[in-house]
Amino acid sequence: MFFIATQVSSGQSFGETLARFGLTPPAQISALSHAHNAHLRINGRPPAPGTRTVQTVELIVPIDVRLSVAEFRPVINLIDGLRPRPVGESGPPTLTHGVSIRITRNLEAGVGLNWIQTVRKLNNPDSSAPLEFVDVGHNGLPFDEQPPPGQAPRREMSDVPCGPVAPAAGRGVDFTATTTLAVLDRGRIVLAAGKTWGFSIGTARTLPAGVQVRQPRDASAADFANQLRILRAGINQFRQATGGGLNYLLPPRPNTILLP
Repeated sequence: MFFIATQVSSGQSFGETLARFGLTPPAQISALSHAHNAHLRINGRPPAPGTRTVQTVELIVPIDVRLSVAEFRPVINLIDGLRPRPVGESGPPTLTHGVSIRITRNLEAGVGLNWIQTVRKLNNPDSSAPLEFVDVGHNGLPFDEQPPPGQAPRREMSDVPCGPVAPAAGRGVDFTATTTLAVLDRGRIVLAAGKTWGFSIGTARTLPAGVQVRQPRDASAADFANQLRILRAGINQFRQATGGGLNYLLPPRPNTILLP
């Protein structure tokens, strides 16, 4: 767990602000009772989540992100392909080998949370694509999904990365990704928690030899440092800008308070 200092604007409730970070009503009560928010107490009592402020005040929010892998399995589809190429369209071959992955988070819906995924892809069938890139990110932002204003991103990140069967041993797609939940506040993008995983494609047309998986694990400090480097390069696989100049922060140490 770490803490982030944010603002509750005049007229807003504490609960509305805490909900931006996915805190449930019981977690909101606990946060407002925490010693870090003692400055908000009136007559020794913490404010209720529904209390509205009469002026802008600082609020210390506990962030306790836990990611779980709901699905991670190799897949092969030789009939239609995982991402089939339309008939008559030139370009890379139909992608038949890959993995299906779903990663979930513990926190509730919150507009101050979003998913980021960065990738290193060797032997990409699209020779024009970069070796490392921000997956999906577009419109100058690195996020997996950009919902309409005021709507929270989904609580689950899912993906089915894939490629063609390898033309020869050691020449198949080798895909490594770090999937991260980021905390967003006042221009900061804090990489809060992540999973690193991958797979490589072989010459076989059946499992398990056709797709060799690297099981998801908690992202290490080195994984996050590598992700930060890719984010600062700021391009997706189509070489579109994904916000290389944004204010990214590595995961804070436990019990750290991130001040503005």
